[in-house]
Amino acid sequence: MKFFKEDRWYYTNPQGVTKKLLLNPVTNQPYKQNEEITNDNKFKGKVFANYRYERPLSMYEKDYWGIKTKLVSKASEPDITSYRVPTPAVISFSGGRTSAFMLKQILNAYGGTLPEDIKVCFANTGKELPETLDFVHDIETLWDVDIHWIELEINETTPVWSQKRVNYETASRKGEPFDELIIKQQMLPNLHKRVCTIEMKIKPIERYMQSFGYTDWYSVLGLRYDEPKRVYDSKNQKQRYLNICPMYEMEHTNEDVLEFWKKQNFDLKLPSINGKTIAGNCDLCFLKGTATTLKLLHEKPELADWWIEKEAIMGRKFVNYRPDYIKLKDISIEPPKEYIDDTSFTCFCHD
Repeated sequence: MKFFKEDRWYYTNPQGVTKKLLLNPVTNQPYKQNEEITNDNKFKGKVFANYRYERPLSMYEKDYWGIKTKLVSKASEPDITSYRVPTPAVISFSGGRTSAFMLKQILNAYGGTLPEDIKVCFANTGKELPETLDFVHDIETLWDVDIHWIELEINETTPVWSQKRVNYETASRKGEPFDELIIKQQMLPNLHKRVCTIEMKIKPIERYMQSFGYTDWYSVLGLRYDEPKRVYDSKNQKQRYLNICPMYEMEHTNEDVLEFWKKQNFDLKLPSINGKTIAGNCDLCFLKGTATTLKLLHEKPELADWWIEKEAIMGRKFVNYRPDYIKLKDISIEPPKEYIDDTSFTCFCHD
């Protein structure tokens, strides 16, 4: 039921919850479904539906019905002409070769030392292989850069969702943050709801930046010139920070990354196949293709055990259209045929 009270429009849903309706300042009436919000400082985008509740996507939405928009960053789109990125900024470091290459270029642009308002964050899920954690530790030690290791932390009291800072010695290595997420959400992440990326990487980094008092910042992503679709997708998001991709602007490709690491005295101790580190990020991530998963399992069958356990506990599969992990482990006993990269899905977990 929609009603007018004390110069405001309100709506009470069938469950008896009453909230304000966002008004169009031109008509002074509630926005209608699919109406575009263009002249508001807090909201931009289309109205989701007339008086229908959509889970709030930003702190400013919790008091309103019927909108599906996010707070848009006040940061202006920068003109990237070098690796001297604008500030304040957070460098999203995945622990892979590409983002490490980008970090080194940014370090060089600032004379080897980052300013205080540039943070380097590595969001650990507990499911990265030991080689990834070793690589992150090598970089912070050999390049003398402060990498902020953070992990999702779920509390019994408010705030329920938070993050904690860890280090190489204390970082989770048995999937503990991932375990907590699955238990809390009572679901397995999947192709349609990638809550793992959102809750273990994107949101902890966002909350961490807010803990320093930042309300707007640049998020520096390691997306290359040969990844135009991923770059476009990153630019098409609306949030309180602005994604920037200096590797794309500087036209650096995977070939440049591989050449760089050939000249270094250390490297990520995970194989690169056709320029991709298939064992990077979460070891058997459900976004990795079946052929990729089988190749990894043939070499390390024990990797399946954690994923098998989660599917058994939840009584469902991470990927509905392919065999479960226990079946994949059985199939992987046979030597794989010539490897074909069949990973067609990507997420925020960059190389």
